[in-house]
Amino acid sequence: MRIPRIKTKHREEARNQIVAAALAIAAKNGWDAVTLDAIAQHVGVTKPALYSYFENRDELLHEVVLEVILNMRNEIETIVTKDDDIRFIIQKLAWLLFEQQKTYASIFFLLPTRPPQAPEYREEFIQIFDSSRILIRDCLVRVKGEGQLTPGVDPDKATSIVIAMSMGLLISSDFLEMDAGEAKTIWIEAVERTLLLEPGAE
Repeated sequence: MRIPRIKTKHREEARNQIVAAALAIAAKNGWDAVTLDAIAQHVGVTKPALYSYFENRDELLHEVVLEVILNMRNEIETIVTKDDDIRFIIQKLAWLLFEQQKTYASIFFLLPTRPPQAPEYREEFIQIFDSSRILIRDCLVRVKGEGQLTPGVDPDKATSIVIAMSMGLLISSDFLEMDAGEAKTIWIEAVERTLLLEPGAE
């Protein structure tokens, strides 16, 4: 893939290709492999040429991570705002986290522990992450109101537990080289217990 040289009408396309290259590298080789040298090689330009599209490395990484967290947030919204059975929602979230976007999900859930240092970037990321938390909480409020959850389930506390568990399992499953299917099964069972659902019940 080669990006267009610097022309006004191609700038946005070029920036998008650079971000896409960084995401492709992360998906294949892990987040630590995302370097300016690797991105430049992937898109077929010199490393200095990248600075024609991004003022500095921080700006580039900001765009890359922003793409990850917006995509994850939008995927979560698509799943939890549909009027589905809670078990079906859990299954779809598990598939999203541990199969469809496992690499990106790991980045998404790691961000709260290592947010960007620039205040404007940090605030932006925290707001997006928090909006994802609110989406999940509102989903639990809705299904509880429909009678799918017992009165003993606190949507706020359950959401915090599910997010913390997701962060821990995504990171540890990478470290332990756990099979995606195994991690997904563990996550589903843990979420069902958190929500006081009978494990495996239909």
